[in-house]
Amino acid sequence: MALQDYAKLKCFYNNDALTQVTSLSHVTNSGNQRVDLLNEGLGGFTEGSGDVTIEVGFAVPIGGMEENFQADCANKAFVTMQFFAGKDSYIGRGKIDTVSIDQTVGSSVEGKFTWIGELKPME
Repeated sequence: MALQDYAKLKCFYNNDALTQVTSLSHVTNSGNQRVDLLNEGLGGFTEGSGDVTIEVGFAVPIGGMEENFQADCANKAFVTMQFFAGKDSYIGRGKIDTVSIDQTVGSSVEGKFTWIGELKPME
């Protein structure tokens, strides 16, 4: 059996590498809409508008967050996200949909934001 190295996910926020990431996910929604027939069931699909959702968990150092995710969300600013998975990457423009920052007893301050952007393939 051959040994193999595995990729680590990484992302960029407005061209800046995020270094305080604790979790990262990328979801592509094709936007396809089901077409159901009364007697036959699934008859096919029709195209709809899709999107890409990137969710980033991050640690909050005592000096503050590395980017101002909450302000970009509140100001409804456009944000460019780039997401790498191995040799492929996605890059697109979109907006931050939600930001949460919390802490539980005995643990560090952490946060999570959800970004929703344009549907494009990873290349």
